[in-house]
Amino acid sequence: MPALSIVKNTAPEDVAFKRRPKNSVKGQQTKAAIVDAALGLATHIGLEGLSIGVLAERMQMSKSGVFAHFGSREELQVSVVREYHARFEDEVFQPAMQAPRGLPRLRALFNNWMERTAIEIDQGCIYISGAIEFEDREGPVREALVTSMTLWLTALNRAVVQALETGDLRPDTDASQVTFEMHGLILTLHYQARFMRSADAMTRGRTSFEHLLARCLP
Repeated sequence: MPALSIVKNTAPEDVAFKRRPKNSVKGQQTKAAIVDAALGLATHIGLEGLSIGVLAERMQMSKSGVFAHFGSREELQVSVVREYHARFEDEVFQPAMQAPRGLPRLRALFNNWMERTAIEIDQGCIYISGAIEFEDREGPVREALVTSMTLWLTALNRAVVQALETGDLRPDTDASQVTFEMHGLILTLHYQARFMRSADAMTRGRTSFEHLLARCLP
């Protein structure tokens, strides 16, 4: 299963994801530090809460210094989405690739996703908050969010298909439906745990996943 790279899987004409020319090492380090700080803020206040001014104060830099690395607030927001996606890939997708194809890998993907969601119950999720903020707004930030989430769901669906091919799931299993329900479980978990503050949300989420699999086992 290929990596979930936004850059590698994006069409050349997608301006939001084109690689920028390499700058000095110090410049790259400074930009990375700004993106890291911006991501930390965005998980709590959302992408819309980000501004050049807020980051300049956080980084103890001038506004012009921060602006020089991004050019606009929109470009900063896109960079945050890309960084969030890269970390999601490192924590959820890549470790699961060590598991054998089929049900072991599918379980690993979902378990890793659950573990990350458990952390984000306190920190917030860029995918979820971003979807709310940009659901009706066209532009590069929405495109970045949709692209990254589409890549992830495509990879998840591929894992379900592989479980079908290995015989771990019944041949009449609807892979797209399983993927849809897995995604739905994560969204429900986040809502129940973060908004409703349900203490048993994680347990119920895992139980629901097992019920979903049970319907599809040979």
